[in-house]
Amino acid sequence: MRNQAARLKEMMKEKLEEKKEDVAAASKTAEFENTNTTTRTIAVASGKGGVGKSTFSSNFAYQLCKLDKKVLIIDSDIGMANLDIMLGVQPKYDLGHLLRDECTLEEAICDAPAGIKLLSGITGDDSFIDDNTNSINKLLNIGSTLEKDFDFLLIDLGAGASRSIVNTIRAVDELILVLTTEPTSIMDSYSLIKILANHDYKSPVKMVINQVNNEKEAKKTAERMISTVKKYLNIELTLLGTVSSDNKISAAIRKQKPFSELFPHRDTALDFEKIARKVSGEKKSAKGVKSYFYKMIGFLKGNS
Repeated sequence: MRNQAARLKEMMKEKLEEKKEDVAAASKTAEFENTNTTTRTIAVASGKGGVGKSTFSSNFAYQLCKLDKKVLIIDSDIGMANLDIMLGVQPKYDLGHLLRDECTLEEAICDAPAGIKLLSGITGDDSFIDDNTNSINKLLNIGSTLEKDFDFLLIDLGAGASRSIVNTIRAVDELILVLTTEPTSIMDSYSLIKILANHDYKSPVKMVINQVNNEKEAKKTAERMISTVKKYLNIELTLLGTVSSDNKISAAIRKQKPFSELFPHRDTALDFEKIARKVSGEKKSAKGVKSYFYKMIGFLKGNS
């Protein structure tokens, strides 16, 4: 009986400690949620590949920098990362190396055109974050440092709607969804929004229609998407802008330079500039990089 009583007391103590931890975690989350920073975190996603998402990300970042904004891109398109090629840089390290103390933050971040900074996401197994307190603390400290140095954190995601992509979108302040007028791109984009809705995603989605040959067709596509998403998914979808198709895009990729740098006066570059000016001019309440990392840690631990 004594052993049972002692065990019962021990169990009650463990429950009390767990409750204290839960309250502390909830308080910490609320602290991040209610703290506004100047760094806006934006995910750039697409329902399918081949729609020019990374081209958009690199040129969007370039135009933001031309507006005197400090921009860091995290290339998290695992297995298909190509922003380094587009920007003409050769990252030696990624975020995983940084968290494993194999490099410094300065070594992990690459300099790209017009002042863009590039950090490769974790390209290997990220399970070491799940229960590694040291790695978690480092990640949050990195977030604090980045918040001091950047106006925008852009996360260039892979195509599709994998768990990691959906979790990243849920963790950031804003989402830019890149698609074309092709039926497969439209359907896959709708599917991604539907999956987000199933995860109780409430934030607005900004849509960019890329590779446009017919402006009127693009506007009609946007109107249909906005109407359908509002009717069936109850998510606010808006058209951020359209980007004209240009056969010089491939030339820019071959030269490993942003299109907007090589061809600043062409319509496509002006489209990128218009979108950057629109986003830059918005007054947004940003939760910041640290909040983004904190949420991602929560998703990783929840999935482990």
